Amino acid sequence: MYTLKEDDTQYIINESYFYKTEPYYTIVKSEHDGIKTVPSSSEVLDAYIVPICLEKAKLAEIPVCDWVISYQYISLPAVVYGLNYFSTPSDHFMVKDVEEATKVIKHVTNLGKYPFCYQKITDASKVVKCVSIFGKTINCCEGVSALADKVYRAFSIPLVEIVLVKDESGYRLSSLAPVKYSQLSKEETELLQNLLDTRVNRSE
Repeated sequence: MYTLKEDDTQYIINESYFYKTEPYYTIVKSEHDGIKTVPSSSEVLDAYIVPICLEKAKLAEIPVCDWVISYQYISLPAVVYGLNYFSTPSDHFMVKDVEEATKVIKHVTNLGKYPFCYQKITDASKVVKCVSIFGKTINCCEGVSALADKVYRAFSIPLVEIVLVKDESGYRLSSLAPVKYSQLSKEETELLQNLLDTRVNRSE
């Protein structure tokens, strides 16, 4: 975990900001101490719950996937996310037939104990991912780069994976997910490292 201090603001940079993790509690403590902190505790909670994330993004005029919360019914093809306490937006499933959907729903709902979220897509839809570092992307098209900037303005998360659905209408936000440092490309690692080398103090 890294802490970037700039003017009167403290930025927390980490792979994940999930509830009850060290980064989350670091943010909460900083807020309690009166320090302006980015991202805020409310922003990270909003970001990792898919339906809340998409509604907040829609308010920021970011194109998003239509979503439905269900316990069993699903319209195919679709992208499926779990909504239980242990689920993560990193685990999303594109399902196109009933047999596949049945297996995925059993998995994400823990045999029907929890609801799930699905997003209706078309047969031509593709899931596209990009890493956003303070709203900047590497080797992404202009449309995706513009969306990443809007996402950063709306959620203020320094390091995040943006999951998009691409179809005939363009790109739509599907979810925001944690990023593993080990999965960053060489160019992304260099972009992040250059920022850290000049303006960061490593957290202890």
